[in-house]
Amino acid sequence: MEQTPAKTRSMIIALGCMALGFTAMSVPARAQADHSTMDHSQHGQSEHVMGEHVMGHGEQKFYMHNGPTKPGRNYTASIGAYDVSSVQLVDQHGKAHDLAQILAQPGPVALQFIFTSCATVCPVLSASFAQSIAPMTTLDPETRLISISIDPEYDTPERLLSYATRYNAPENWMFLTGSLTEVRLAIKAFDALYESSNKMYHRPYTYLRAEPGKDWVRLDGLLSKAALMNEFESVLQHRAAARQ
Repeated sequence: MEQTPAKTRSMIIALGCMALGFTAMSVPARAQADHSTMDHSQHGQSEHVMGEHVMGHGEQKFYMHNGPTKPGRNYTASIGAYDVSSVQLVDQHGKAHDLAQILAQPGPVALQFIFTSCATVCPVLSASFAQSIAPMTTLDPETRLISISIDPEYDTPERLLSYATRYNAPENWMFLTGSLTEVRLAIKAFDALYESSNKMYHRPYTYLRAEPGKDWVRLDGLLSKAALMNEFESVLQHRAAARQ
């Protein structure tokens, strides 16, 4: 039997190792794809929807909508008048607040719903705030940013404070949590979740308002700093035009 030259044997071994390497590298991606369609009935949820992730703690489960692949590439804007009645919440320092009273204070407001253990949408939402808060405050020193946790069973004031520190949040960026009942009132007031009998979907909403009594602009999508600043400047311009 003809012997395979040593050089040829070395090439065969190298190619075999590369093939094994590619196979091993493909396993996590395959496993991730399988996970994206797995049945979450053990949590009382129906089958998971492709492109979304189940998150939350205890009985409070959320299906996070991923939004576009890259921030600022694709989002929609709509105008809404949201009636926020008395909602009792607590900030990252443990201080109690009435959401309606917070929103009644003068100045522009940017608001998002997040939760600290989210690994998909919320970090992008919070990063857009972190990158934009300084120029937003320069445009109007009364600007306030508000992030409300939709997972209050896990997000204590201490966890919100740690989260705020992670994003170097200044004093005019408030993080709020509270009882599940009160948080759901806030969610309902801003029409932030689609809720059915067995699941909830959280979309990447950002809300902008020029001053108390004005309509809100709701942005649906993951925003770059440039996109968020363009929308914020537009809100301020409409306020200025209305005052003339």
